[in-house]
Amino acid sequence: MQRTVLALCLTVALTNSAVSAVVSAQEPAQTLQPVLAGAQAAQSRGDFQAAADAYRKATEVAPSIPQLWANLGLMDHQLGKSPEAIEAFRKAAELDSSLFVPQLFLGIEYLDAKNPAAALPYLKRAVTINSKDVQAALSLGSTYSMLDRGSQAAESFWNATEIAPNNGSAWLGLGRAYLQQVESDARLMTSTYKHSPYVVLRTAETLAEQGKLVDAESAYKAAIAFPAPAPCAHAEFGIALLREKKIAEAREQFEAEARTEEHCRLASIGNAVAAATEGKPEEAVKALAAIAANDPRFIESNLYLFRDALSADQARSMADLARMQQSDEGSSADFGTVVEQALVSDVQIAAGIDEAEAAQGTRPASAAARTLYLAGKYTACDRALMPALEKLDSAQLQLLASCAYYTGDFLSVSKVAKRQKANPATLLQGLYWETKADQKLAIASLTRAGEIDPDSPRMHVLTGDVFRQKRRWSEAEAEYRKALAIDPASHGARLNLGIVLFSELKTDEAFTIAKSLLAEAPEDPEANLLAGEILVLDHKFEEAEPYLTHCQNLAQEFVPYLHILLGQVYAETNRVPEAISEYKLGLVSDENGGLHYQLARLYQKTGDTKAAAEALQVSQRLRKHWDDRASIVLQQSATDISHQ
Repeated sequence: MQRTVLALCLTVALTNSAVSAVVSAQEPAQTLQPVLAGAQAAQSRGDFQAAADAYRKATEVAPSIPQLWANLGLMDHQLGKSPEAIEAFRKAAELDSSLFVPQLFLGIEYLDAKNPAAALPYLKRAVTINSKDVQAALSLGSTYSMLDRGSQAAESFWNATEIAPNNGSAWLGLGRAYLQQVESDARLMTSTYKHSPYVVLRTAETLAEQGKLVDAESAYKAAIAFPAPAPCAHAEFGIALLREKKIAEAREQFEAEARTEEHCRLASIGNAVAAATEGKPEEAVKALAAIAANDPRFIESNLYLFRDALSADQARSMADLARMQQSDEGSSADFGTVVEQALVSDVQIAAGIDEAEAAQGTRPASAAARTLYLAGKYTACDRALMPALEKLDSAQLQLLASCAYYTGDFLSVSKVAKRQKANPATLLQGLYWETKADQKLAIASLTRAGEIDPDSPRMHVLTGDVFRQKRRWSEAEAEYRKALAIDPASHGARLNLGIVLFSELKTDEAFTIAKSLLAEAPEDPEANLLAGEILVLDHKFEEAEPYLTHCQNLAQEFVPYLHILLGQVYAETNRVPEAISEYKLGLVSDENGGLHYQLARLYQKTGDTKAAAEALQVSQRLRKHWDDRASIVLQQSATDISHQ
């Protein structure tokens, strides 16, 4: 319905202005005017077929008028006649490339057909012609997302939020684009740079965020073992130890941080919180107040990291003392509220997603930024460097990333990270900061979307997606069912529910969902893949094959898995050469050597002992690498247990 309204508005505007002006100068005007009047009358009563017939006749009378072709395309678009709509829009664009409507709707048509590469040039042109159209910005963002270009998708969705700040779809798209970029960066980090200090630290941070503190501790030990650890590694390790109630060990890490060149001020907060855990809340609040006086935003953005380190009574005591101190000193700063929100309440500190604040205030000279950083004045450091972003060298960019991140200016961090990624020498640093900042920006954007449209099916689907990524199957299932209770026809909710049910081994219901989706769209690649893998799991290989061979236009990330499933089907149905071909196409996803092992067995069946030996050798090497990575966590955990 929304697209219908948009199309009608565009059509009426074109017919009443541009087309009329052109027609008045044409020879066949008397013939054309009644046809256009009939088209408008048909539009007004919602008879798009009659309107399309009238516009088609008009193009026969005056084929050189691009607006007529555009209107014909819009009517065919409304009727769902995609090939006819594309042909009409192309004709309009050829006659006048400056027309907005043909460019926009050509992009939309190709986007609906899941052909983002074809949609991209038209949508880019549409945005250039009309930079204030929210539909163009949203469509361009969706196109970049489908092309796995998360950073550019985020830029387009940002534009959409600026055009329409209360558009929930824009904020939802922005959040998803940031998450997409985080996932893309994480894949590159773990595949290409898995042994770097930044990747090991990011692994530790992720484990800590998930509450897996024993595993996080082991990863942090690996992170600080590098000759030059990543920034704040000791301080972050100390925070994890505080959360495990290992106070003395935490203080050792905070002291180690103080001896580093970076002097990460998270250690100062850590020492203050450690004092509180030792029964010295007055000392803790005094130290935190001094830090807050130096840079309020630093405390606001980072104190929440220590919430799990304190008991509920300890946290409440600190909040009460903070309010008392604030009252005694007559301070206008709401220090008590900051402490309470960070340590006691469930209120989450929002990520900085507004650019305006970074442009306010007096900015010191950028040469003083290092001094400001070492003094713990991160906000001032951020404001000193950010205006000169395009001129900063690699060391200054790294400094700015730290300052902006620890003051909660995540949008600036993301911008810095993009510049770092453009330089091979600082690519890894850029990946690290971008994953951290974009994750925060994603949460902020999705929170904004939820505030705008709190109980919509898409928000339940999104929440389900988050639970699914964390492998919390029952919660994900509940969210998808909530979405379906509101919108039973939702394709995304049904498909994702089917995937979760399959993960929970509730295969009967999952297969029923897949079949219902395929009854509506037999060529749906995701539904075919789901049906196929369910049947493979049930060892119904011959039944699975037709579904797996109908997975055209499957998202690229799932293609290797599709080849593995097909390889298994062919292997189990005695078609060894075909199985080998499919397994070879899926080798890119073989992280632990299992697929190479299956290949070795198949080569042995064919009598190709040389290929079998080579595949087995690769399998053993990959297996060793896999075990080595796992040992970073598992072996250290075992050592820790033995020392307890």
